Amino acid sequence: MHLTGTFVGIFSGVYFRLCIAMDTVLELLKLASVGLIAGLFSSALANRDHRQRKWWELRIAAYQGAIEALSDLVYYYDQHYNAAIEYRDLSAESEERLRKYWEQAFPRVRKSADSGAFLFSDEANAALREFMKDEKAEWYIEHLDTSLAKARKCLGQLVECSKVDLKLKPSWLERFL
Repeated sequence: MHLTGTFVGIFSGVYFRLCIAMDTVLELLKLASVGLIAGLFSSALANRDHRQRKWWELRIAAYQGAIEALSDLVYYYDQHYNAAIEYRDLSAESEERLRKYWEQAFPRVRKSADSGAFLFSDEANAALREFMKDEKAEWYIEHLDTSLAKARKCLGQLVECSKVDLKLKPSWLERFL
């Protein structure tokens, strides 16, 4: 009997140690699973935030490029219109400088109008399309006046649309706080 009692004592000690080890392993598994879930959740949130910021940066670049190009076109048409109504000729140097403004700005506005639905709001896209419509004018001064008015109008509309479209939206956590 003495041997059986020793065996039971050893077995219960091993069983007790095994239970403690199992409890430790289960606690470690719980901690690991909580850590894994928290890591996946925070990674998903960070990835979502990163994508939204990149999209916002693309839209800023698009609005900025279109506004700069329209500003250059307003300057181009304004200089030509003022020279025409004052019955004066622009110097060759001024003409060359203004031509460069137009050659750089007009293709940028055309490209912005073509990619409008992708990066711009519906209102901004409509303003760009309206600007790109070809107006038939009988006189050069009419062409300058119409083009200047369209460029100013489009520029104003794009600036207003950018103020609305480029506002940073609060994150989901900021909405709850």
